[in-house]
Amino acid sequence: MPSLSAVRVADAADRRMPIALCAAALGAALVVGGALGADGLSARSDLAGDAVVRALGGGVALLDAVSGKRVSSFLLGAALVVAALAGNVLRRRAWHAGPLLYVGAVQLACTLAADLAKPPFGRLRPFQAAADGRWSDLWFMGERYGSFPSGHAAFYAGLFVPLALAFPRWAPPLLAVPLLVAAERILSHDHYPSDVGASFLLAALLAGGLWRLAGRGGERTKGGTDERSI
Repeated sequence: MPSLSAVRVADAADRRMPIALCAAALGAALVVGGALGADGLSARSDLAGDAVVRALGGGVALLDAVSGKRVSSFLLGAALVVAALAGNVLRRRAWHAGPLLYVGAVQLACTLAADLAKPPFGRLRPFQAAADGRWSDLWFMGERYGSFPSGHAAFYAGLFVPLALAFPRWAPPLLAVPLLVAAERILSHDHYPSDVGASFLLAALLAGGLWRLAGRGGERTKGGTDERSI
C-alpha cells in the first residue's frame, strides 16, 4: 500500500502537466487567433484606455527592474542556474538546488530561443507597421525588426510557467504575472497576440518537456523520506 507521502507526490505530479498543457493551449490559441485576424484587430484598435496602458506599463517596468531584465535578458536565468550549481557544491543534496536549476534552465532557454528567433522572422511591431497610417503585417524585413516572438513574454512565461509547475498550489497567481505582461505588450502595440502566444507556447513546451525529461526537478529530504519539491 502506498504511503501518504507517495500519494501526495503523485497528486502533485498529476496537477503539474495540466498546467503546462493549459499554458501551451493558451499560446496556441493566441497564435491561431492572431493568424485568423486578432493580430490586425489589435494593431488597428485601441483596446484599452491610456490610463490602463500606463498602469500596466509601469508594472512591467517595475518587473524589469526587479528581475534584472533591464540589465540583461539573460541575467536572471543564468543567476538561477549558477545558484543551483553552487548550492549542490556547498551543500550536498540541498533541497533548493533542483527547483532552482529547473526554473533557471527553462527561463534561460526560453529567453535565448526567443532572442535567436527574432532576426530570422524580422517582423515589424504593430506601431511600426502602422507608422504611415495604413497598417500592414510585414515579415522578413531584416534583423532590425523583432516583434516575433515577444521577448518580454518569453522572459516572464519562461520564469513563471516552470514556477507554476514547481509549485502547483500557487499556479494561478504565478501565471497571472506573464498574462499581465502579455496584455501590456499587446495593448501598448509593441506586440501582436501571436507574438506573445508563440512565447507562451515555447515556455510551456520547454517547461513541460524538461519536467518529463528530468522526471523531477529536485528532491527534498526530510526525516529520511524523500519528497519531490517540484
